[in-house]
Amino acid sequence: MTETAVRRPLVDTHCHLVLLDERGLLHAALESAAEAGVEQIVSVGLNLEDSDLNRLMAEAHDNVWFTVGWHPHERHAPDAAQLHALDELLAHPRAVAVGEIGIDLFFRPGYHDTPLDEQRRAMHAMLDLAAAHAKPVAVHDRNAHEEVLEVLRSHAHVGGVMHCFSGDAAFARRCVAAGYAVSFSGIITFPRSEPQQAAARSLGDNDYVVETDSPFLAPVPHRGRPNLPGYVAATAAAVAALRGVDPDTVREQSTATAQRVFGLPGTRR
Repeated sequence: MTETAVRRPLVDTHCHLVLLDERGLLHAALESAAEAGVEQIVSVGLNLEDSDLNRLMAEAHDNVWFTVGWHPHERHAPDAAQLHALDELLAHPRAVAVGEIGIDLFFRPGYHDTPLDEQRRAMHAMLDLAAAHAKPVAVHDRNAHEEVLEVLRSHAHVGGVMHCFSGDAAFARRCVAAGYAVSFSGIITFPRSEPQQAAARSLGDNDYVVETDSPFLAPVPHRGRPNLPGYVAATAAAVAALRGVDPDTVREQSTATAQRVFGLPGTRR
């Protein structure tokens, strides 16, 4: 059976349907999800405008939920008016999390240059919103493991998902201990991803989810093309191979964890 055959339901816990729509790929994205048995999609906001566009996506498609985020690449932390608007968006019945938020220390011309202090201010502000709404968070962490954990620990009453996990097995266990599920993306199918593969082997059955981060990071065997939500099936299959279990086991475990963390309704069996 191929990865696109419908088996146990899957959840793509992190994708960007607005970015796919901008590329003319929304229909293909939703079609790929249906073919792969991806019954629930969490479409992630990057700032106020993008979060509101994701709201429209969720209102238009029964299998889509959205998050309200402030990406660490934003030049400034949200001001009072922006925080108020983000707060209002979080009251929407299909808003399931705060995110994407976090810290990115991979500075490079043309990538981003937001100062660390500004990233921290934004992350604290968004964690406060998550706490006020009793929502989980989707955390962006690039080259910033210790900095991210420091901020998260100052908001110990908030949990969520470590999006697009880039650490090793030891860091994965620290994230779980802090109240965060680890989210595996197509990265674990790449060469030289041994630390992430070790993490996928080592975590408990209730401690991980899977994602695409589409349109980015398409997994093997889809490298070289835009990532689509249906391709999360390839990542789930890779996690299953690493854990030495049947793909249906990973589908069932990751879906159960995603539904628990994000408060999603149960899917069809």
